[in-house]
Amino acid sequence: MPLLLALLLAADLHAVEKADVVIVTGSADHMEQVMQRAGVKYALVSPDDLPDLPLRWQQILMVNCTGQMSPKSMERVRRFVNAGGMLYTTDHAVHYLIEKIFPGTIRFNGQGTQEQIFPMQVSGDRGLVAKIVTPGHEPRWQLASGGMLFDVVDPKIEILMRSAQVQARYHKGGALGVRFRVGDGQVVHVTGHFFTQPGQAPEVAAAGRAFEQLSQNVLTEKKEDAPRVEALYSAQLTKSEPLRQAPAAKAAPVPAASGAALTDSASAKLRILQQKDGMIEVRDEEGNQGWVPAGSVK
Repeated sequence: MPLLLALLLAADLHAVEKADVVIVTGSADHMEQVMQRAGVKYALVSPDDLPDLPLRWQQILMVNCTGQMSPKSMERVRRFVNAGGMLYTTDHAVHYLIEKIFPGTIRFNGQGTQEQIFPMQVSGDRGLVAKIVTPGHEPRWQLASGGMLFDVVDPKIEILMRSAQVQARYHKGGALGVRFRVGDGQVVHVTGHFFTQPGQAPEVAAAGRAFEQLSQNVLTEKKEDAPRVEALYSAQLTKSEPLRQAPAAKAAPVPAASGAALTDSASAKLRILQQKDGMIEVRDEEGNQGWVPAGSVK
C-alpha cells in the first residue's frame, strides 16, 4: 500500500474511533449537516468502508438514504447493533437495509410518497419524542418525493410518530418514525429526509425542526442507555483467542464481518451468553460472537 494512502486510511480510522457519531454517505440525505449544526463530533464514511471499521457500541451509526450496501457492510451493521450500538436510518433504508438485516420488524409497504408536509401525532413528551411538540403548535413532518412508507410488522415495536392524515392520503402506513431493540442495541427509523435551511417557509422550517429535534433526542437516548450496555460487557479474556463457530476447541473460527481472520485480544470486553461443553459463548463490543474455552474468560 502506498505510504500516502496508508496515512490517509490511518487518519480515517482514528477519526472513526474518536467520533460519537459515524455517518454513512448516501444519495439523498445529508445527516452530517444536521450533526454539524448541532455541534456533534462525527466521522463520515462510505458504505464500502463499513466491513473493516472499528465501530463501538458507544457510537451512533447514521445511514443516509438509500441505505444500499454490500452484504459484508450489512453484516457489519448487524453486528454493531447486536452489540449495543444505535442505528439511525431514514426512508429507503427500510427496504434496502432494515428488511435484510432485521426481517420481521418493519417493511416497505409498496407505497411511494410525494413531497408534502403533514400534521403528525406524537404520544407524550419524553425520551425520543421530547420537545418535538411546541406548545400551541401542531407538529409537522415532511415526506419526500419518491419516499417509502412502511408497515410495522412486529407489534412490540414502539411507534414514535404517526400521521392519520398520511394514512388517509395514501391508504397505507401512517407510522412516520419507530424505535425497536435488536440484541443489545436499538434501531430508530423515520420516513422522509430533510433539515432546516434559512429562507424556508414557516411550515417547512417547522417540519425540519421536528426532524432535528428527533436527531438530538437520539443522541441523548444513546448516552442515557450507555450504563445498561456497559454492564453487559464486563468479562475479559485472559489471553488472545479466536472465536469458534461451535462449542468445540477445533471448530472453525468465526470470521470478521469483512471475511478476514478474527482474534479477540486479552483487552477485549465481552458479554457472556451461555456455557456448554467446557466452552463459553461470548459477544465482543464489535458484535463478533462465538465460543472460547471456559478457562480463558475472567
